Amino acid sequence: WSSDVCSSDLHATDDSAVNPNKPDDLTPAEIREPSEEPASWQESQIPLPDFPSARGLIPFRADTGDPDYRYYIDVNSVSLGADEVLRYTVIIQPPVGTSNIIYEGIRCATMEVKMFAFGTRDGRFARMAEPRWTYFYTPGAMGYRKSLVEIYVCDENGWAVDGDTVLERLVMHDPRRPRIVPKVPPSSN
Repeated sequence: WSSDVCSSDLHATDDSAVNPNKPDDLTPAEIREPSEEPASWQESQIPLPDFPSARGLIPFRADTGDPDYRYYIDVNSVSLGADEVLRYTVIIQPPVGTSNIIYEGIRCATMEVKMFAFGTRDGRFARMAEPRWTYFYTPGAMGYRKSLVEIYVCDENGWAVDGDTVLERLVMHDPRRPRIVPKVPPSSN
């Protein structure tokens, strides 16, 4: 009998034997009680934001976007809806030609993006005909979305952060911001 292990001998703090997937390893869409039916997600109907103006734009680092393009977020359009979708207006400026203005949202729980509207030449938004949720990462000019997800919009557990936190992160990573490099004291030889 002494060679048998009783369940009372297991340490209560070691839940790895019971659940090898700790909550930090799961996305929000995966976290639920086994007996719980998945809640049906309902997308919020949000009105389009005002068309962006140059004063409200902040550049952002898009390491995964096209290196020849410049990317900006309209700070006045950033919002987190009750549906946990972070919505924003992005301006994509190619080296030559016309900039693209897109109002879209990122759903961190599923790593999806949806384009709701695009900017027109007459300075207004036009809704997309049939917008769909798609996987967020597309290489090339639209690759900026991966940077948004990894640096600005989603936390390390797959939750969308609030609009103020996104704006703080944009300011913190602003490519125009001077970088202070600590001086190394000269060695005394």
